[in-house]
Amino acid sequence: MEPKQQNRILPKPHLSWSQLSCWLSNPNRYRKEYFEAGDKLDTKYLRFGKGVAELVEKGLHKELLPDLVVYDKPEFKIETNVLGVPILSYLDTYNSVENIFREYKTGKLPWTRARAFKLGQLVFYATALKHSCGKMPEYCDLDWIETKEGVIEQDDFWRENEKIINVTGRVVSFHREFDEREIEKMENLIVKVANEISEAYQAFLKEI
Repeated sequence: MEPKQQNRILPKPHLSWSQLSCWLSNPNRYRKEYFEAGDKLDTKYLRFGKGVAELVEKGLHKELLPDLVVYDKPEFKIETNVLGVPILSYLDTYNSVENIFREYKTGKLPWTRARAFKLGQLVFYATALKHSCGKMPEYCDLDWIETKEGVIEQDDFWRENEKIINVTGRVVSFHREFDEREIEKMENLIVKVANEISEAYQAFLKEI
């Protein structure tokens, strides 16, 4: 039985991975962003990553990233309910036949197998898939799209303050299998965080 479900009030209609991660890492920043509608964390690398995602969604990535694996449903939206908590997720690319997905990451800092395995975002997405289609994905893959910063001779893909960010063309993939026990832990974490956010949000509403 899911506690506090009827009394739960969230600042957004759905709980996302970015919200859950922000609450766990920095509750004060979460309050500012979601309770007070403050500015969200925004960097040129975050914007660059969104730009890459848009290229993939439109099928315009092949010249820049010929080795990038893209499934039949890029930028796949999931709206579901996990133990009474509404969830919203966007998978970078989803294989609707095999029920698997890939997550793309950009940046100069190299990804490792250990870092990919510890990324809770992948388990959050696997949990969302389990509750939306009734079956847990067996695995996913994380693709690190290496980026560089500096001057390039080709047409600019992204420019900011005379510093150019571009992909190197190198893609490193990490395979990540899922276990039912970690899905259950994520389900419990989702409920716990939703209840904590609701309690803090209701207290915030009483103060304004």
